[in-house]
Amino acid sequence: MANLDIKTLENWLWEAACKIRGEIDAPKYKEYILPLIFIKRLSDVFDDEVERLAQEFGDRETALQIIEADHSYVKFYIPEIAKWENIKNTLFTVLVCI
Repeated sequence: MANLDIKTLENWLWEAACKIRGEIDAPKYKEYILPLIFIKRLSDVFDDEVERLAQEFGDRETALQIIEADHSYVKFYIPEIAKWENIKNTLFTVLVCI
């Protein structure tokens, strides 16, 4: 497989983003995408915290129960409904219905 240079990769990613966003102007599109990227990052950091506590307390379920009871064990708390997996599944469901 040939190596991609940075310019080729940037062009390829830009074209892919344009196909995904469709008729929405690029500046307007960021209003939708940036919050999703932010939520995804928060969820990843929260999951890392849960995994750290799972190692300390024995398993993930126990760690989640402890976090639920006392949010001070983590940098920030994300309720189940606001976790990336739930948001992603909701977005997928909405897109399928459209």
